[in-house]
Amino acid sequence: MIAANNEIKDMEKKKIGIITILNVNNYGAELQAFALHHKLKLLGYDSEIINYLYYKNPRFRFEQQAKPLFGTSKMNKVKDLAIKWLDKYAESTNREVARTREERFKNFHLKNTALSVTYHSFSELYEAEHPYNVFIVGSDQVWNPNNGTNLEPYFLTFAPTNARKISYASSFGVGKIDRLIYPIYRKLLNNLDFIGTREETGVTLIEEITKREATRVVDPTLLLSKREWEDILVPYEENRPYILLFIFKNSSYVTELAYALQKKTGYRIIRVCKNAKRVESDEKILNLRDLGPLEFLGLYQKAAIVLTTSFHGTVFSLIFEKPFFTITPASKNNNIRQQELLRRVGLQSRLLKEGDDFPDLDDVSIDFGPVRDHLEADRNRSIAFLTNAIDS
Repeated sequence: MIAANNEIKDMEKKKIGIITILNVNNYGAELQAFALHHKLKLLGYDSEIINYLYYKNPRFRFEQQAKPLFGTSKMNKVKDLAIKWLDKYAESTNREVARTREERFKNFHLKNTALSVTYHSFSELYEAEHPYNVFIVGSDQVWNPNNGTNLEPYFLTFAPTNARKISYASSFGVGKIDRLIYPIYRKLLNNLDFIGTREETGVTLIEEITKREATRVVDPTLLLSKREWEDILVPYEENRPYILLFIFKNSSYVTELAYALQKKTGYRIIRVCKNAKRVESDEKILNLRDLGPLEFLGLYQKAAIVLTTSFHGTVFSLIFEKPFFTITPASKNNNIRQQELLRRVGLQSRLLKEGDDFPDLDDVSIDFGPVRDHLEADRNRSIAFLTNAIDS
């Protein structure tokens, strides 16, 4: 009994700070950030998210120290700038939709997530005195060499030297990295005491770069069960079955696949849009542009079939046990995340590339029994890694 009480006291003494990508108007990013924090709370830990603004946030203040460590291509610079201006355009031309959406995203974290003060710049983060003795860098593509910012914060170099530093499900987002930048990654990775990464390719890269062992763990969204997600979502008020589209940009292939499924089933089609920007109207598709993260989850819960191009779109199809297809662009090389995830749960056939022949649509059902068992085992193993890293 005394030993158990001592364990509880030790847990209470630990204050955990999590740094990850959030406040970027993106369903996957906000939900993965919440999920790690919420799981730690359910496990009895005292944690909060270190609210360091990602460089794509319009309130982020760029400084010389925040320049990318590896440079960035002109294409990525143009892409980042275009996304920023498209979001601004969406807000200016669809003010009511943008206001509702922004309010829902903001309230999601205010009501559900413990956040630190906001750090608007690299220097603010590094000059602050952080009240944590355990630091965790969270999931998403925080180590992607193509990110247009200095990645050092996502290796916890701002944390005190005597603090415990843990990576949980951090992702490179790519399958290969130029060997010329291995030395930089080696130095940064060696700042971490425990390294958990999201993909097998990440495990291989870390071992190649550092000669250290890394552990594959699940994305934070998979740390929570279907029931735990259902406890917080906002139900979507719709009784008729529908095909849900969650895609990042218009794709004639995905649209035609949706139409083919609609012809087979008679279901309506609903598209959850990635931002408030108006999308090309289509009388066959209902576009929803003002959903927050909780409304997004409610839409997933009620869907009959899901078509998605998103990693987290695939994850929530698995969590809510929805028949789905994940579609990846034939031209991109960063599909490794979806490929690995679906291979692990034995659903490789649900991964399509644009241009592929459509699969047999007469029966798109999935036996989720084996999938559920696999995810549960993966979840338990990942929680064991996390608690061991914090408490050992």
